Amino acid sequence: MIVKNYKVKTSSSTNIYVNADYNYYKELAQERELVVITDDVLYALYPDAFENQKCIVIKSGEENKTLKTVEKIIEQLIEFEADRRTLIIGFGGGMVCDITGFVAGIFMRGASFGFVATTLLAQVDAAIGGKNGVNFNNYKNYIGSIIQPEFVICDARVLKTLPEDDYKSGLGEVIKYALISDMDLVEYLNENVENIFNQVPEVLSSIIKKCIGIKAKIVEEDTNDFGLRHILNFGHTIGHSIEIIENIPHGIAVAKGIVEEIKISVKLEYADKSLIEIAENLISKFISDYKCEIRQEHIDLLVKDKKKTGDMINFVFLTNIGEPLIVKTEFKDIIKALKS
Repeated sequence: MIVKNYKVKTSSSTNIYVNADYNYYKELAQERELVVITDDVLYALYPDAFENQKCIVIKSGEENKTLKTVEKIIEQLIEFEADRRTLIIGFGGGMVCDITGFVAGIFMRGASFGFVATTLLAQVDAAIGGKNGVNFNNYKNYIGSIIQPEFVICDARVLKTLPEDDYKSGLGEVIKYALISDMDLVEYLNENVENIFNQVPEVLSSIIKKCIGIKAKIVEEDTNDFGLRHILNFGHTIGHSIEIIENIPHGIAVAKGIVEEIKISVKLEYADKSLIEIAENLISKFISDYKCEIRQEHIDLLVKDKKKTGDMINFVFLTNIGEPLIVKTEFKDIIKALKS
């Protein structure tokens, strides 16, 4: 049963189905030829999803989000005799969705694609908004595109099979949305810690829909990421360097990055220090081991951020809950604040 059908109003609209069965993608295909891309873990966990389907199974893990994997997928698409009329499905978390969207965008100059998002991170963030791509060396999502999927299916039942760290990773992105949107979501998270960890359906569904709604509105106004959409990078500028150096899940690194970026906001006088306590209190309820000492190797990677322009970057300061501020800032000022 479809509880809610969101439309992301971009140049290529996306239907987002919350609480739909993960097999619903077969009906949405409308008799088109299908090729499903998934990872080896999900292929073993959900055999009914792939029965009688042409499947491309890749290895799980962020380390496999590379151009080499893209080449292997395209080779298999050719073996399957896929063409531009083929609907390509990404059945998985952020890594699978990112790489599927990128492959679909470049295969024969563009094929239709849809996602079955199987992680909380993908359902609230990675599968929404049309950003697709792969990592290059130590550069996160350095090669990619912005092309909207035809649809995204979010079946909360599959979250039960997530490892604890992967579930917490999704909560890191949820916390980001709460801090950049409004106090209501912050308070809802604070009041429902046990329900969230127990994955109470109505609570989880409410959070997923709220986060999708926030991102959909931002994407509608700035699809190609030239302005407003930068606020979704909150926590990510520092978080990406932490993720790569510490080799930890994306959303957990984002939570660590959120605290550091709020501290920078305070040190550069964009926010009151009370904001640090609010964020740390919220994060500690979901990700108890979120603290990280920033070292020179984090800074060395930080200055290579793909969002930079020369010695400047559009940095997201949090001035208050629900009040992010994008400011073109010199790297030296950010580094000085990090080290102080």
